[in-house]
Amino acid sequence: MARGGSWEDLEVSAVDARTYGFSFRQIVAGGKNLMSVLPLDSQRRFTLEIGKPSNEQMAELETNGEWYRNAPWDAWNPATVPADQKEALVLSVRREVDSSDAWWDYDALLADGKLDIDIHLGWDYHDAYHVKHARALYSWLKGKGFTAPVSSFDALSRTSGAFKRTLKADGETIAVEVRLYYGKAGASTDPDTDAGGRRLEDDMRASLGKRDVIIYSGHSGPFYGFALANWRKTSEGDLDDAEMSSVTMPANRYQIVLAEGCDTYQIGEAFRQNPAKPDGRFIDIVTTTSFSNASTPATVQDFLTRLIERDSQGRLRPRTLKSLLSDLDGNSWGFHTMYGIHGIDDNPALHPFAVAENLCSECSANADCGGAGNLCVTIGDDGKRCAAACTDDRGCPDGYACRAIASSSSSTIYGNACVPADLSCPAE
Repeated sequence: MARGGSWEDLEVSAVDARTYGFSFRQIVAGGKNLMSVLPLDSQRRFTLEIGKPSNEQMAELETNGEWYRNAPWDAWNPATVPADQKEALVLSVRREVDSSDAWWDYDALLADGKLDIDIHLGWDYHDAYHVKHARALYSWLKGKGFTAPVSSFDALSRTSGAFKRTLKADGETIAVEVRLYYGKAGASTDPDTDAGGRRLEDDMRASLGKRDVIIYSGHSGPFYGFALANWRKTSEGDLDDAEMSSVTMPANRYQIVLAEGCDTYQIGEAFRQNPAKPDGRFIDIVTTTSFSNASTPATVQDFLTRLIERDSQGRLRPRTLKSLLSDLDGNSWGFHTMYGIHGIDDNPALHPFAVAENLCSECSANADCGGAGNLCVTIGDDGKRCAAACTDDRGCPDGYACRAIASSSSSTIYGNACVPADLSCPAE
C-alpha cells in the first residue's frame, strides 16, 4: 500500500527538449515479511512492472465501478498485458524506523479546561447507517453519563448543542462536550440536496477550525475524503483529501482527527501537509487500511471510551495509543482492518500525569509517588522507590531509562517505567 501524498520528486534533469528524468521516493506499507519476500539484489533493488491506465480510465470513479476494479488492473498480471499498458521501474527499498508507543498529548488537549469533540457521520447507501449510528450514539452517550441537549433523538438537530459531562484529570475538573452531526432528511442537513450537502461540509470545516477532537465515520477511500452527503444526488457535501491540506485549522494548537472509513490512509498525509500543522506537528490522525466495519458505531464508541476512560476513583486514565489501535483493530469482521496513527513520533513517551520530580523517592505504595502515572517499584538494592510509566527512553529524564516492570507476586511484566539506567538511585 502506498502512502498517498508522501512522494518526493528529486534530482530533476532534462533528457531532451520534451523529456525529464527524476528520482522518485515514496513511502509504502506491507506485511512484516515484506523485505524477505521481495526479489532484492545485493543493493536492495528490484524491478516492478506497473500499469499505465489512460487519463480517461482513471476518471472512472463511480462507487463500486472504479477503474481499478476492471481488467487488467483488478487482478494485475503484467505477463498478460501489452507493452503499451505497462512500464518497468527499478526500485530500491529500505525499512523505515519504527515508531514507538506513546500517549495522546493530554497536557495540550486539556489546557483550557475543556475537551471539545465533534462527531460527523457520512451518508450511507447500504442501510442509512448515518441515521442508525447517530441514534445509537445518542443513547450510548447518555449511558456514559452525558446530559443530552434535547429530550429525544428525533428532536436532535445540528444546532441543538452539545452532550455534556465532566471528569477529573490530574486533579482538575474538565468539561467534556460532544456534538453529533449527520444528514437528516427534510432538515437543513438533508444529504440528498445541494444545500444540505453544503451545510454538512460547512459544519465539518467549522469543526476542523475550532474543536479539539474531530471524528468522521462513513464512506471514504483513496483520492476522496469525507463523504458527508449522498453523492448519487448531489456533488456537494464532500471534503476531499486534496482540500484537507488547505482547510482552515488552528495553528500551534493540538488536535486529534479520527478518519474512520475504508482506506483512509491517504488522509493522514493530507492533514500533515496543512500549513497550520507543519510536518504533522500539533495533530494526530487515526486512519485505516482496507475496509472498516460500517455496520456498527463500535469504532467511534471504542475511540471515545479510550479517550475519556476513568479509573476506579473516577479519574481520567490515559491509555497508550498501541492499546487503542489494538482495540480498534478488533472491530473488523470478514477482513482485517489495520488502524494506525500519523504524527505519533512527537507524542509524549512519559505518562501525561506522571510527576518526574518524584523519581527515586522512597515509597510503600503508588499513591506515595504523586501523579496518576507514578508507580512504586523495587529498584535494584534500593528497595521500593518511585518510578513513572513510560513507553521508551525519550520519555525519561537524563540518567534514567524506560525499563520493563514485573510484578513480584506473579513474575509477569505489566508495563514500563523510568528507573535509573544503572538501577541505582542517587543518594539523598
